Amino acid sequence: MMIKTWFMLAGSASLLFAMPACSQAPESTANTFDQFKAQFCQANRAQEHIFVLPLAAFDEHSTIECDFGTSGMRSAEPADDPGHVVLNVDPPADVPDGFDCDSKADVGMTYVALNCLPANKESAGHAKPE
Repeated sequence: MMIKTWFMLAGSASLLFAMPACSQAPESTANTFDQFKAQFCQANRAQEHIFVLPLAAFDEHSTIECDFGTSGMRSAEPADDPGHVVLNVDPPADVPDGFDCDSKADVGMTYVALNCLPANKESAGHAKPE
């Protein structure tokens, strides 16, 4: 049985949409890298998460050090998609349930939403950088 949750945006009944309540990922918002790191390291790695954090964290940091291991942080502006930045957080190699996170944003954004999935729940064909 699917339970639906209804949301109303901007107070307009014309902007209603439905979303299965059981599929909503836990969300966290951080205003600093240290807040993001605390949320990321303490998150339940058995389920997906959405982390909202400053885009500048990817310019200022290349890793996230947690008790379970070190995750790499990468960002790039693809040559075939100018004006956008692709963001990744790669799980520690020896942590099967470490988060694999992806995001894409316009260059100049202040905050980004990072979509994270336990690596052991990813598609088998998803290649990791060497």
